[in-house]
Amino acid sequence: MLTRSRLPIHLPAFVLLWIVLSQLNNFIDPLLSSYLALAAMYATAMLGMVILVGLSGQVSLGNGALMAVGGYAFAVSSMNWTTVPFLGLPWNAVYSVIVAGFAGIVIGFIVGIVGARLRGPYLAGLTLGLAVGIPAIASRLPGILGGNQGLILTVPYPVGGYTAEIAGESAADAEAALNDALGGVASDTASSAPSAMASSDMLTMDDVTGGSSAQALPEASAVPSTDMLTLDDVQSGASGMPIDPSAAPIDPSAIPIDPSALPDSGAAVIDPGFILERWQGSVAIAVACIAGFIALNLVRGRQGRVWRAVRDDPIAAAVSGIDPAGAKVSAFVVSSFFAALAGAVYAQILAYVGPSAFTVGLSLSLLVGVVLGGRSSLMGAAIGAVLIVGLPIVIASIADGRDWPTQIASNAPSLAYGLLVVLVVLVAPAGVVGLIRRRRS
Repeated sequence: MLTRSRLPIHLPAFVLLWIVLSQLNNFIDPLLSSYLALAAMYATAMLGMVILVGLSGQVSLGNGALMAVGGYAFAVSSMNWTTVPFLGLPWNAVYSVIVAGFAGIVIGFIVGIVGARLRGPYLAGLTLGLAVGIPAIASRLPGILGGNQGLILTVPYPVGGYTAEIAGESAADAEAALNDALGGVASDTASSAPSAMASSDMLTMDDVTGGSSAQALPEASAVPSTDMLTLDDVQSGASGMPIDPSAAPIDPSAIPIDPSALPDSGAAVIDPGFILERWQGSVAIAVACIAGFIALNLVRGRQGRVWRAVRDDPIAAAVSGIDPAGAKVSAFVVSSFFAALAGAVYAQILAYVGPSAFTVGLSLSLLVGVVLGGRSSLMGAAIGAVLIVGLPIVIASIADGRDWPTQIASNAPSLAYGLLVVLVVLVAPAGVVGLIRRRRS
């Protein structure tokens, strides 16, 4: 059975692809790595769009909302769980991505059951309602999902990278830790500094000599500690060492501190060799390769033939023993799974999850990318992702050289997307991949 499977061919191919892209990510500029991360994230989401729209023949305008499900699942799990349930292992980003994938499967199953009974504009209306409704629901749950402000993520970066400081450490705790490290100099100096005293204020010798760093008078022993003095008396004392009331207390940063004397706050030191953009690129590439491997085996296997049969003729498929409703539900589940994985990656790229990150425009961008690249080809998902990420960059570079107004420069990518969709529909209905195949044949 294994010898007839395509698994022995697909697995080495995707491992090689992962190695090549990872090496490319480590070689290119960090800015290009951020673009590569976005392209890989879009490709992961569009793989599900290809299966749902291209292979099973359904319409979806809400995959951006399914990405939001994955993003919020990633955020909530990574911010609230420190160990893996039942296993006790330390929590990290991998487990949060897995949780996001399972959340996508559950939501996809629920939506698929409802969507299996709908077709055409009714199904499009359902998915569009998801794109509008899920961010709106998140905005109504400020305690759990952050409301309109969203959730600022402390992304669990790998060991040697960045780890957030312990949350909830108060200023008093920080001052106490610093005071312990300085041996009490900071607090004593701050408490003994007479910066707010007036020249007529009454003092005693205890006030003058109380601080650990106080500028004590040499003749202090000749003056009873209970005698009343003024600041003028102190400044013009027999010692000849006037005290400046405006003098600032000792700067703790000027005192050498032994790092070993500082308490352990649990915060890791930033690795100077750690580059955030490259780490984001490596995560996005790994997830995209895993998703591509799963998608390719599904599409070229029995399940792919089932989806195509239901797309081409549901009645003939039913006569052949295929359950059209079950096939549609499975397509929704797989598409939602990939969208949730992409949402988890997107949350790590933005370090933020909120309604403003998962708008209707994101869902439309995914659909446009699939149409441009080729809605029936997994390769079309990769091409569409490159177009979605690269087109705004190209237009921005053109606008910079011609001093376009801000409004025109910001709206030019949307205009270009629209023109490209019209052009593709007229010239190459099967997208860029279909055009290449036609030219090659």
